[in-house]
Amino acid sequence: MIIIAKKDGTCRACGKLVRKGEEADFTAELGLAHPEPQCSTAPALHRPNRRAGTCCCGWAVAAGAGRLRLVEDRGAYGGGKIWAVDCAHCMGL
Repeated sequence: MIIIAKKDGTCRACGKLVRKGEEADFTAELGLAHPEPQCSTAPALHRPNRRAGTCCCGWAVAAGAGRLRLVEDRGAYGGGKIWAVDCAHCMGL
């Protein structure tokens, strides 16, 4: 579904910013994405981090920092999604 973003968000596919007021593809299951086909049809790989966690390098990542990365999606088989958190260094920032 194409919506007008009411606040800034992170694209689920490419991880880049979707700005407030821009058109965006949105589904409750997958989240927000750019409307271009390379993002709207791609799997959800990047989500903003809402909880504290530990990066694969061992660094503690505070809530609101870093980025979530989809590791495994068992949604079609009755399971959930498994996410890993990446720190700013491992994200390449």
